[in-house]
Amino acid sequence: MRHASAALVAALLVVLAGCGGLGGQSLTDASPTIESVDAPASLGHDERATVRATARWAALADGSGAAGSDAPNASLDPVRVTVRIGDATLLAENRSVPANGTMTVTTVVDAAALDPGEHELTVTVGEANATRSIVVEEARAATFAVSGIEAPERVAYGEDLSVTATVTNRGDLAGAQMVSFRYGTAASANRTVTLDGGGETRVSVTFADVRFDGGDHPVVVTTANRTRELAVSVIHPSPYGKTTLGLYVDDEAVDRNVSGVVAAATGYWERNDERYLGYPVAYERVADADAADVILRFERVERCGVEDDDARYFGCADLLVDEPRTPMTATVDPRISDAEMNSTIIHELGHVQGLEHGDEPAGLMNATSTLATNSPVKVHLRGDDGAVTGPVEDEVAAALDHFAARDDVVGNDGFAWEFVDSARDAHLQITYDERGEVCFADGGGSCTVDGEYYGQQDVRLEELDEEVVAWHVGASLAPVLLDEVPPELTGEADRREREAWPE
Repeated sequence: MRHASAALVAALLVVLAGCGGLGGQSLTDASPTIESVDAPASLGHDERATVRATARWAALADGSGAAGSDAPNASLDPVRVTVRIGDATLLAENRSVPANGTMTVTTVVDAAALDPGEHELTVTVGEANATRSIVVEEARAATFAVSGIEAPERVAYGEDLSVTATVTNRGDLAGAQMVSFRYGTAASANRTVTLDGGGETRVSVTFADVRFDGGDHPVVVTTANRTRELAVSVIHPSPYGKTTLGLYVDDEAVDRNVSGVVAAATGYWERNDERYLGYPVAYERVADADAADVILRFERVERCGVEDDDARYFGCADLLVDEPRTPMTATVDPRISDAEMNSTIIHELGHVQGLEHGDEPAGLMNATSTLATNSPVKVHLRGDDGAVTGPVEDEVAAALDHFAARDDVVGNDGFAWEFVDSARDAHLQITYDERGEVCFADGGGSCTVDGEYYGQQDVRLEELDEEVVAWHVGASLAPVLLDEVPPELTGEADRREREAWPE
């Protein structure tokens, strides 16, 4: 019995050995565990990512299995391996158990195939499983940003400025958006840009004829989502570094409103700035002297620069050399007529803008104001009773027209004239007076005396026959307007008995 029992045991051992009981691992002890799952916590709406999981058969890895074998463990049945995310299957296959007891499971998750939100990732190896949560993000709407601006550091006044902006769609979805460009406070332009998600493009605009004050001005590029700035400096040709100058007017010493005269004088420079100054200028009246670039003051001017006891000074001003003072000052005598005041303000503002005596416009910038330096010469014709007859007016006009037709009038490009209604508006008065109480005690003739306003001349025609008025006007004005008085306007004939002139 004992022998027979021993044989039975031996047979049983052989059977068990054939089943792997001696050379392999017990099935009941060979269950895997999932040791790790490497997966992203979140994905963009169109991102792809690799999922990697590691399963382990601890008994096999401890060396309990078939020693030295790299082949799959044939004593264990293949295992079912699946990877799912939500209801979608990413991987499903049967895999043999590795001899070393470690299995790596790899697959790819594509967020584009999933709805936005939280999804459960499940990795199954045999009966072992592990889960992870993956959030698929919403697709970001088109978001346009200015990532850079290209422009020169400086631009000359009156030149064009070209600006290029790099615009990026930082969203996920395609879109179109307005991109706004602005330079300084006025120049602006808009461009419509269309980009795919993550796309980028360069957009350029040109601001033509830039005319800002000198200094830094911002280039601003704006989308609905982002703004970026870059400073570009304007090089201004004016010594003041700007076009518009603050003008403070102190007119307390004037017995009349001269705002119109001031506006006309500043308007002259605003119209002729480029021609005579070479740079733009505009004047803006300010109420505070401390805010002024130029102060225009009305007060008596007794001296200005080199003294001349015989001179009558109508005005005086600071001369701009290199850089302006703060502020520059011009002074004008309040006693002169509006016509002379206009010319004098223009002259003195010419100095504060850098012009010297003799510079163009030569007539207005002449050191001495004469009839020849004013164009047109404004003439107020009056009678002793306030009116003159038509023939007298015709005679005066004929004399003035004679000088206007000549090409040898000194100090100006030509002589022009016009009648005005009052002495206040005139450079010159002409008075026809039949009483003969001013020029000569013995009666009759012509002479020149002071007019109603400081520095104004009054050509008086006294007890003259109407037909010789032109000659007397010509004889009075020729020494002022011409280098040499023509013979026909001189002589010793009786003051009231001149020949007809001009022919």
